[in-house]
Amino acid sequence: GDITTQKMKAILLLIAVFIALVACADPPIPKWTDEFSASVEVRNWGHHDRIRNRNGYFRWFYSEKASTDRLDGLVDYEGELVVSTQFFNHATRKHYAVFYQRDLAVCFVSPLNNTLPHPDFSGVRYAGKAILDYETVFHWYAVSRDRRRVINYFDTEDGRLPARMDWSEPERRESVVFTFREFDAGTQGEHIFKIPEEILKTCNT
Repeated sequence: GDITTQKMKAILLLIAVFIALVACADPPIPKWTDEFSASVEVRNWGHHDRIRNRNGYFRWFYSEKASTDRLDGLVDYEGELVVSTQFFNHATRKHYAVFYQRDLAVCFVSPLNNTLPHPDFSGVRYAGKAILDYETVFHWYAVSRDRRRVINYFDTEDGRLPARMDWSEPERRESVVFTFREFDAGTQGEHIFKIPEEILKTCNT
């Protein structure tokens, strides 16, 4: 009887230790989807004139198949707030920006000199949990090889959806914060990554 009792206690102890280890284990490294749409709040600040106090909201669409990011939102164009649709075509390395104002549409095309953040999580480290908008999120961080850039990434505990991304360059005192107010992973229609032909043929360089 005593031997059986001792064995049962030992088994229960092992089960308790196993449960504790599982509970303390880091969550799986996050994954970035190759097709999505999202509603994003962006906050930029720093001492570089082009990003000083620039805040706003935009709709973000991405398709790996189309190799294109699309942003829809309000931007400051010629000192006036107008509707804008921007296409970042990674295959052709071109950036198209279309500005709409009442019955007017103006299009510009330029070389793709920058892009939107598609994080590579291969080098991230788990920093623990945090609270974002009263919800528990996982906190991850990474530092670039040249030590100039830092990323802090937060994804939801339930569903593992992107919640926030902070990109910063401490030496330049610049930082960009993306807060995801809505995120839908899924196939995006190819048509949304195409500029209407009548606008495309008028694009200015």
